[in-house]
Amino acid sequence: MDDNFLYQLQEQPDPQFVKTLHSKLTQNEPDSAWRLTKNVFSSFRRYRLVQATVVLVIALIAIMAISPARAVVTSVITNIAGQLFEVTGNYPGDNNPDDEEIIESQVMPLSEALAAFPYEIQLPTQIPSGYVLDEDHVRVYVGKEAGPFVNSIEFRWLSDTQANLTLRITDDDQRGISEVVAPDSLEEIQLDSAHSAVLIRGGWDADLMAWRPDVGRIRLSWMVGNLSYDLMGIDQDQLIEIALSTLH
Repeated sequence: MDDNFLYQLQEQPDPQFVKTLHSKLTQNEPDSAWRLTKNVFSSFRRYRLVQATVVLVIALIAIMAISPARAVVTSVITNIAGQLFEVTGNYPGDNNPDDEEIIESQVMPLSEALAAFPYEIQLPTQIPSGYVLDEDHVRVYVGKEAGPFVNSIEFRWLSDTQANLTLRITDDDQRGISEVVAPDSLEEIQLDSAHSAVLIRGGWDADLMAWRPDVGRIRLSWMVGNLSYDLMGIDQDQLIEIALSTLH
């Protein structure tokens, strides 16, 4: 069979159809190019984001490896019984004698000390037998020369057979930064339905540059109005009994 007729019967397409088809093809080319460019840019942006995240994580690990930064991160500020404490396992001092500042208190009789202190205070009314208040040597910290101890007053009860009791009363607004203590050294104690206190066991040992929970003496700290009461002794039940007598 002669199939030349297949070629002989070719006809030219309609000129308007050719023009319309060409117009559509040329319009789609920029769109395709833009989609390709957009996809490439999006992929590059995702790559840069991942790269920046990896760099940030590596930098954070490097910072954590530096001991001063690690010390900051491992310090926690906590509020117990209305008082701020910084809890950390790192010794807070540097034992540099050049940085030490000696602040001398004013020692005076009880009546003069109470007159010099700018606030009315409630002294304990319940003191265990065998203790006597040292009324001739009350320590008072007032004025600019008192530095960080400003507006503080300190009493001592002496005993011939037991460890002395020491009570320091301080204007809470003047206490400044929170006290630095070690983990597991604090315990909240409920004094009554309206007042709670903090029991602090141990203290910082400058020679060992560490917290010692076995120093023997404990402290009970509570608030009376805007005044902070801090009582030091060796018997927890005694301290709680004394604290309760300042609330009523």
